Amino acid sequence: MVVGLFLVSREESPRGEVKSISFDEALKLARGFGRLSTGSEGIDALTGGGYEECKITEVFGPSNSGKTQLAIQATVMAAARGWSSVFVDTESTFRPERAVQMAEARGLAPDETLARIFSLRARDVEAQAHVLERVVDDPRVSSAKLVVIDTVTKNFSLEFPDRVGRRQGALGVYLNRIAIDAYLHRRIVLLTNRVASVTRNGTTQDVNLGGLTLGRFVSKSIRVRRQGSYVYANVEYPRNAAPPIKCQLSERGFE
Repeated sequence: MVVGLFLVSREESPRGEVKSISFDEALKLARGFGRLSTGSEGIDALTGGGYEECKITEVFGPSNSGKTQLAIQATVMAAARGWSSVFVDTESTFRPERAVQMAEARGLAPDETLARIFSLRARDVEAQAHVLERVVDDPRVSSAKLVVIDTVTKNFSLEFPDRVGRRQGALGVYLNRIAIDAYLHRRIVLLTNRVASVTRNGTTQDVNLGGLTLGRFVSKSIRVRRQGSYVYANVEYPRNAAPPIKCQLSERGFE
């Protein structure tokens, strides 16, 4: 029985449509959400099976902690499922040769893997926002199952260095559109993010950029940090009592 209408968004979708579904349909959709393995048994166990369909997952940590490695690995895992990916590159970090190395180490055909990965450069906020339009309208990538944004806050931090309100407002609008697109087109979205050092009550700690604005849209937030030859990962949101898991980086990526 239809008990009411669930409006996905009161704003227009990227194609100019306003879509709505019933509560029953929304519930069935939520129960049918699939997952994409991260390619790491440890991180899969930590996240309950990997990255969730129709939702946004954040991976954050300091520089050289393995965020981009995990992002590239996600596109390789998607290709192994026969899925296309869009890698939105804001920092010129996407390395096709690393994707090839991971694919070969996992017994996948490198040419077929790369053919399913589309890397798009976004050097400013405007270009980053226009990528979503290209994903929707370009037939080569409109069916992409995975969207990776590496690094999601970089352009916003550069363009609004001293205007926190405007920066957070622009970031919120951008993430809202990403969330709507993920839900309407059953995409998996993976964001990588930087950290900043914040001192509170005399204690200094690293926090992810974007704060509450980003947190409103993220279903799961994974923190990574490198120590020696190992990377430690834990779920920061939702709060999880599980201890960090230890991963090692190899030719296959995170293991």
